[in-house]
Amino acid sequence: MKLAHNRAAERKRSQPEKGSVKQAGVFRGRQAKTGNSLGFRFDHSLFKSHPEFSGEVEAHVLGPGRMLVVATESGARAKRGEDPVVASFVSFLAADMQRFPQRIQPLDPGLIARIEKLTQRVTTTGEEPLRDEVLI
Repeated sequence: MKLAHNRAAERKRSQPEKGSVKQAGVFRGRQAKTGNSLGFRFDHSLFKSHPEFSGEVEAHVLGPGRMLVVATESGARAKRGEDPVVASFVSFLAADMQRFPQRIQPLDPGLIARIEKLTQRVTTTGEEPLRDEVLI
């Protein structure tokens, strides 16, 4: 009886809550030895739901304890020289906006007025190309 109760409690703990980070695509892994090398081992569900990670990947260390893993592409994205960090952030925003549209709020009118005041003497055209030194 106690064993069945423990299994039920474990199943309940392992199921992600609706809208939780785990449900949003977080996959847990751990360091593993592979031959003479060290690597990361993840559950099969990561590779099943994201087959783009079945090939070669690059790791970008963002800071202490933070790493971005990017599927290596020889396709259009790689040819454009797209920044993997910015691309990942924009993808995250797009997915978050689709999952939680109720969180989207209009800009504050006071902030819009301040932006307009700060940029009133800046002239641009829609056709003007962005240069490399443009920062986000």
